Amino acid sequence: MIGERVEHPQFGSGQVVAIYRNGQEWMVRFENGLRFRRARAEFSQDGRSLAEVKPGLAIDYQPPPPMSHSQLEARQLIESLRAGIAPAQHVPELTINLQAERASMIQALNHAHQNGGAVRAVVGEYGYGKSHMVELTAQEALDRNFLVATVSLDLFELPPHRSFHIYREAMRHLRYPDTDEHGLAPLLRKTADLDHTKSKLDELSPAALDPLVIGLEAISSTPSSRQRKAWINWLMGGRRIRLMNRALPRSIKFPTIYKIGHNARQIAYLFTGVSALARLGNYSGLCVLVDEAESYSLLRAYQRPKASLFFQAVIFAALQDQQDRIHAEQFPQHRWREYPMAYDKGQSLFFLFTVTRSDNRLPLHDWLDESQIFYLEPDVTPQEVGHFLQLILDYHAQAYSYVSGQRQKQVRRGAAEHLAQGLRNGRLSMRRVVRLAVELFDLLYLYKDYEVAIILDELRDQVR
Repeated sequence: MIGERVEHPQFGSGQVVAIYRNGQEWMVRFENGLRFRRARAEFSQDGRSLAEVKPGLAIDYQPPPPMSHSQLEARQLIESLRAGIAPAQHVPELTINLQAERASMIQALNHAHQNGGAVRAVVGEYGYGKSHMVELTAQEALDRNFLVATVSLDLFELPPHRSFHIYREAMRHLRYPDTDEHGLAPLLRKTADLDHTKSKLDELSPAALDPLVIGLEAISSTPSSRQRKAWINWLMGGRRIRLMNRALPRSIKFPTIYKIGHNARQIAYLFTGVSALARLGNYSGLCVLVDEAESYSLLRAYQRPKASLFFQAVIFAALQDQQDRIHAEQFPQHRWREYPMAYDKGQSLFFLFTVTRSDNRLPLHDWLDESQIFYLEPDVTPQEVGHFLQLILDYHAQAYSYVSGQRQKQVRRGAAEHLAQGLRNGRLSMRRVVRLAVELFDLLYLYKDYEVAIILDELRDQVR
């Protein structure tokens, strides 16, 4: 088009020298020497108006229809399962062979609410579902109106011998059954506005200088939003700043939360305090879930005693007189201030932690009864795996908008036997089973001519 002669009703004849906006506007040099950038529709050529744009060779792009909300959720679920991880909202239905453990965990939650505390430990190999059990417990606790604090330990960023850092991580990621907000702040704001809460918490607290009691009093009494925010941040493990002193009565000494030293006793005490405060805020209590993974077994020898003290302190704070294996006298006080082990009255603390099988794992049998320890074993039946595969197939078909046929059903039936065998003989972990389930249906969806017998033969070779 550039270089062609065109006519304009006002400026006369001219030559196109440039094109803009995908051909909708032209720069034309007219015979009088002037140049103007005008809309294409104003010009004509050989007596024919150019208002109508000629169709080009390119085919107009037709965007695909938007996915429905349910299809989008199914697609997100399948993408999560590719990594062997079930999304939190689907954990209960995508659970395989954990009926006994689930029943015991629900019983422990009820016991914690009625009697002040309960503890469960989960032992298993890597990839056998310990993290899945943690999230399943979180969902059950939220359904029962508990506050939930989930902590994943890491050897470098969050090692198990750093009690204060574990407390800070738990308080900053606290989940609620009635709001999407996270952290301790919503509970503190809610209870600080209740007149009876401060006096009741002070009545329940056995400590002379309780950080929660003094902090709640400061939050409720100060009109400054900056001071309230500073106190809330401090109770969640943040730094103490000078601004906080203005909200503190002169007769009261500041109740320090110790970051170092022998602070396992104080951290366990604070967990029970938060659980008591949760009950005053009309919640069932506090559920603390620690996913230990391999962190403890990788600690240095001199670090393990301090990590053991943290786990023992929280166990004792939750159970107290319900057990006779751990005693308060074995926990040293901090050199600057003494603290009791737990609130005792009004508390409701459920503590669950996971342990990876190892020669250097936590000595659970020295602390807990056999009924309080779960062992995740690869003992599943083909029927249970088949039910799981059917769920994956339903979501896969929904995610990619197809109707499952005979090929998918044949693979589901045959793969259930092979996957169950792979779990029993230790060739597969639960995480690997989840990933294989998605891969099988991906193959059937992408390759229409892939023979079912070949797929099952290849799967059988992997699990032998």
